[in-house]
Amino acid sequence: MKSGTLGRLLSGHVRPHVPRMILAAVAMIVAAVATASNAWLMQPVLDRVLLQRDQTLLWLIPLAIVAAALVKSGATYLQAAMMNRIGLRIIADLQMQLFAHLMRADLQFFHDSSAGRVISRFTNDVQMLRGVVTQATTGLIKDAVTAACLIGLMFYQDWRLAIIAFAVFPLALIPASKLGRRMRKVSAGSQESTGELAVLLEENFQGARHVKAYGMEPHEASRAKHAIERLFELNNKAALTRAASHPIMEALASCAVAGVILYGGHQVIYGGMTPGAFFSFITALLLAYQPVRSLANLNVTLQEGLAAASRIFDALDVEPRIKDRDGATLLPRAQGEIAFDRVSFAYADGQSVLEALELRVPAGRTLALVGPSGAGKSTVLNLIPRFYDVTAGRVTIDGVDVRDVTLASLRASIC
Repeated sequence: MKSGTLGRLLSGHVRPHVPRMILAAVAMIVAAVATASNAWLMQPVLDRVLLQRDQTLLWLIPLAIVAAALVKSGATYLQAAMMNRIGLRIIADLQMQLFAHLMRADLQFFHDSSAGRVISRFTNDVQMLRGVVTQATTGLIKDAVTAACLIGLMFYQDWRLAIIAFAVFPLALIPASKLGRRMRKVSAGSQESTGELAVLLEENFQGARHVKAYGMEPHEASRAKHAIERLFELNNKAALTRAASHPIMEALASCAVAGVILYGGHQVIYGGMTPGAFFSFITALLLAYQPVRSLANLNVTLQEGLAAASRIFDALDVEPRIKDRDGATLLPRAQGEIAFDRVSFAYADGQSVLEALELRVPAGRTLALVGPSGAGKSTVLNLIPRFYDVTAGRVTIDGVDVRDVTLASLRASIC
């Protein structure tokens, strides 16, 4: 499900923006190289400027650092602006696609799904999905390239020291994978609870008169408290899951720095490495910590967004059962005679409303339907334009079964 959801998101919604993403990726690479250059410049600062007192480099290196910072700032702004635009565009397109699709859905869908849950798909789920498109994609490219440049510099300075520095980081893959699976499960529950809370609020705000009339305030307050507490617990679990990755990376980074100082200090003391090279290595290691930590957290963010994507795609996969038959024709200009020929109807939950109804309304006549609530008055009206299809029998207009004509021509003929 996870790979299918991610593949569908990438192929259907991210792929059209690949040219802009490539340009943003180039900007990310430029920013990453500029970051690595700062670490590389630390070696001549210590060896040439401080130890050898090189006056020329004393002026050139600060200029190079400022130039690298300006290049990095411009590239970072460009990639952030482009990726945010791409993310917002994808979200807007998804919302328009979801709205258009749901407008084609059967009334049964809206009968089974409350407005609160549907609105939650448009707001909460879609906004969480934005994190996958922008943060995860940006992090995957920017942080990976930045880390690669800095790690490359570290291997250039001393490959043995680099191996010591990163020997502990593969250990982070196991907890990162477990945290990702937990986040996906918790996030799915949190999104579902958000929809349930929206349903409860919608019911109470729209039915406030009835709540007050029957003295139901304490009962509804109890329901709201239960829903809010459940959402709190799930959101708290999500926050704890996100927070758990930070101390893991801190502990691993401390072990890496300790090992580097122990081995690198020994190399410097016994002449195997210059102080400048060691200082440059330490700088690269410290700069690499942030992108490596972000990459470790990437799976958590990805799983959170994919849980939202699954709910959105579930809604997009709802296909209307009421649609034009093969060979459906246009409804001729209707005279207006409506007939129900032994019509039976039951909702999807099995609730039977009509049984073998026989009804004929001549053209030009007005008919009033009366009866208690739930007797099927609205159902009779909904069957004529095929908002629902009959369970048995048939509904005809001027002798033509409404299922044999196109929906567009049928509904255009009903005033």
